[in-house]
Amino acid sequence: MTDLERVVTVCEKVLEKHGTRNPFAIAAGEGIPVTCCPDFKKLQGMYKVILGQRFIFLNGNLNRRTARMVLAHELGHDFLHREMAQGSVVQDYFIMDMALKPEYQANLFAAHLLISSEKLADAVAGGADRDEAAALFHVTPELIDLKMRILEWENAQKYGENAVFSLAKEGEV
Repeated sequence: MTDLERVVTVCEKVLEKHGTRNPFAIAAGEGIPVTCCPDFKKLQGMYKVILGQRFIFLNGNLNRRTARMVLAHELGHDFLHREMAQGSVVQDYFIMDMALKPEYQANLFAAHLLISSEKLADAVAGGADRDEAAALFHVTPELIDLKMRILEWENAQKYGENAVFSLAKEGEV
């Protein structure tokens, strides 16, 4: 199973279980306390498991849009990397850091959690570019890029590896 396939599979189970894309509702449904810390300087978010209890800490100075993305990213660590957080703290200074595999996976999770494949496909088919799609979904353009990778993978699974990926509406090409 590839990283992308694992992330999508795990995220789909979370979406099915909770019936929402709202990371605050998912954290509450999982019993994960989300604490806003006003004294964080550059740290955006942190995930830790202490004596079996999962915790997420967010920078209290983040705007709502950024807090939502950081929380979705931290939930990615919870669902994908819980064992890592039992021995150490997972700290995120810049959530779009793709250099480390766990960070890339948490970003893929956040993109899939926050952005509906169908709605993004409709937006792009309607002419939305990367920045317009980011504004529509209240995410960064980098999350749109990651979700587009997921869309390409989903279409390859649905239509075959050699299918030409196109979000153009039928009859408009």
